[in-house]
Formats: sequence, C-alpha cells, structure tokens
Amino acid sequence: MKLLNRMRNDLILAGVIVAAGYVAYNFLLDERAREGVATMNRTIRESFTSLSNMVNDHIGTIMDEDAVAQNR
Repeated sequence: MKLLNRMRNDLILAGVIVAAGYVAYNFLLDERAREGVATMNRTIRESFTSLSNMVNDHIGTIMDEDAVAQNR
C-alpha cells in the first residue's frame, strides 16, 4: 500500500511539472525564447545521437592487450 501511495504521488508530481512546463512555454515565453528552447532541444538531440553512434561503433570491438599497454 505504501508503494502505491508513493507511485501515485510521483505520478501527480510529474503531471504537475508537465502542466507547469506547458503553461510556461505557451503563455510566459515569447517567440525568441521559444526559438532558443527549440535550438537547445535540437542541440541536445544531435549530441545524444552522436554520442550514441560513437558508443555503438565500439560495442563488440575487441581490444588487444598489447595495444592498450602501449597507449598507457
């Protein structure tokens, strides 16, 4: 029961945060600020994609112990 109450409270809190963000974005920000938010979102998305691609390129790569020792 305690876990359900905590989950309910967490969901309510998340809903309040999302609603506050929506209201702030639509009613408090001017067009220039919205463009800044959109640019920030685009930059974060591109950075995450780039980092994800770098990690995926190295998954399954077998490192030779001698080569690792030489780089130290």
